[in-house]
Amino acid sequence: MPAEFTCEEILEICDGRLHAGMMPDEAGSICSDSRKVSEGQWYLALAGEKFDGHDFLGDAFASGALGAIVAERSHYSISNPNFPLIVVSDTLVALHSLARNWRKRISPKVIGVTGSSGKTTTKEMCAAVFSHSKRCFYSARNENNEYGVPATLLAMPDDTQVAVIEMAMRGLKQIDLLARCALPDVGIITNAGSAHIELLGSIENIAIAKCELLEHLNPARGVAIIGNDAPHLLDRAGEVFQGKTLVFSQESLIVLNASQEGTTFRLADSDQDFFVCVSGLPLLQDAWCTIMAARELGLNDEEIAVGLRQFRPLGGRGNKLVTGSGALVLDESYNANPDSVKAAVCGMIESAGQLNKIVVLGDLAELGNHTEPLLRELGVWLRDKPISALITVGRLARYIADGAQGAPYDVLVCSSVIDSEQQLRERLNSNACVLIKGSRAAKLDQLVAAITSSNNY
Repeated sequence: MPAEFTCEEILEICDGRLHAGMMPDEAGSICSDSRKVSEGQWYLALAGEKFDGHDFLGDAFASGALGAIVAERSHYSISNPNFPLIVVSDTLVALHSLARNWRKRISPKVIGVTGSSGKTTTKEMCAAVFSHSKRCFYSARNENNEYGVPATLLAMPDDTQVAVIEMAMRGLKQIDLLARCALPDVGIITNAGSAHIELLGSIENIAIAKCELLEHLNPARGVAIIGNDAPHLLDRAGEVFQGKTLVFSQESLIVLNASQEGTTFRLADSDQDFFVCVSGLPLLQDAWCTIMAARELGLNDEEIAVGLRQFRPLGGRGNKLVTGSGALVLDESYNANPDSVKAAVCGMIESAGQLNKIVVLGDLAELGNHTEPLLRELGVWLRDKPISALITVGRLARYIADGAQGAPYDVLVCSSVIDSEQQLRERLNSNACVLIKGSRAAKLDQLVAAITSSNNY
């Protein structure tokens, strides 16, 4: 069962006080969504920029909640004096305290995963591997922030052996907050690239933010796994963690076969063949991180290989679709930054057997003042790649097209998804592979849906 707490336990863990009502005897789980709270649960009222859970105490009472955990204030939106209210100084802090308590109580091995790109893929790979051999619980999609991480921990069944926790950030000290809650045994940093550079200003600061994860590893028993040997990342990792550290190197991975279905590879220290349904070195680095974590937690290479074969990309993160005309579509429409674009393009080039390789790129967000130079540089990087067409969609993506000018293939600039659909119409056939990638705001999922849901394409 997931985490349950008595009133007395909540008061002690959260340093709270009973403001109203009688102390119930039974224990209950924690719910912070008044729309989902059910009988026998504790309702924890969070306050954000656009909502205040304290406004829905009446709804929680009507749903049969045991009581509510609330922040100190002069008035509460419920008049029933029998509804227990536990007052704490900060309900988000209380949420993290309860999650950390449950994590300690059931004591699973915890793998924390972060990185500028590849963290969700690595989390899903770890989940596939560990779910095959152990009782594994892992972050659901998007449950990777200050609300999602404690919610994931609190939802862990009490027999969980391995927990895989994805950690995202928008600034300094945010991963520190998440790692302080999850208390990882293994910390994976896939890379530290240009994602979120608008908020942090430099890749050095991004490395500092990512390495906050490693500061919470036990220096004697914890393990740091670094999926990229960039100096700015390794230097910072070495400053904050002096324990066992495993760093990816290209010499450690031997590709045996790359195809449209995926990649078969070996590690230099093993005779075991591994298969994973991704292609391209950056995504194979994610697989390497997964293998290293699994080894550290006691799995042998044969067990790891069986589990890794079960991995499938989430929708919008590299899943493969086919149009009515037989064209292969690589759907990377969920999100993008310059590093993840390069990873996706490399994967397509290395694995796709189709002669006509078409890259469709939408706007890349959260680059701030670095937007124009980073996107122009991306275009320059694309200029000599063996593709047949580059199509950009949106105002910012135009900078990518500018950088790619002079390429020996078509470079097409579109202002909208509809325009890009028209440009693709005559290019889709059984000999075409189309990579579609952009930030969520670019809405390229609409393009994916348009060309894969109609026989006209």
